[in-house]
Amino acid sequence: MKPETLWLEESCGCKGWCGEMAGHIAGFDWSATATGPIEQWSKSLRAAVKLLLASPVPLVMLWGRPGTMIYNDAYAGFAGGRHPFLLGKPVEEGWPEIADFNRHVVDTCLSGATLSYSDKRLTLHRSGQPEDVWMDLHYSPVADDDGQPAAVIAIVFETTGKILAEQRRDTAERAFREANQRLQLALSSGVVLGTWVWDATT
Repeated sequence: MKPETLWLEESCGCKGWCGEMAGHIAGFDWSATATGPIEQWSKSLRAAVKLLLASPVPLVMLWGRPGTMIYNDAYAGFAGGRHPFLLGKPVEEGWPEIADFNRHVVDTCLSGATLSYSDKRLTLHRSGQPEDVWMDLHYSPVADDDGQPAAVIAIVFETTGKILAEQRRDTAERAFREANQRLQLALSSGVVLGTWVWDATT
């Protein structure tokens, strides 16, 4: 790591356990992004980056009006084939398939508000083809040194597995109910399909 980026490990106190993303962030050329060169990052930006690197849950920060993306290892795993392409990209360029959604998020949080979604369904292209995913999403503004909102921090929990399991259970329960209703209808309709008398003594 270059001397000007040693704070990524030393200042957060992680002793190297903050993962591969610290190295990716340190080695990235940020000069053409909304953050500016890494050696000129504000105290608040550095603190926010240390926070997300130390988190075990997927976190992504969208800095400035373009929403320049900085994220941790857990989010890199969520991003799948889109990592490391996403690092340093404006969020609308990084996730063009949900550009309008992300523009709303950035504009809302930079105005000082927060947003939360439970089991939000989105179609993402994480591995080159569209896939429906469900997520719990929580967005909050991040203040710069002047106390004004300068970025958005996003907590991303994918709930796709839970939703698909619930859908399979609901489908199975619905099929069972329909089969039971058909059986009850047949038994109560009075239609005689065939009868016999069994006299046990003869």
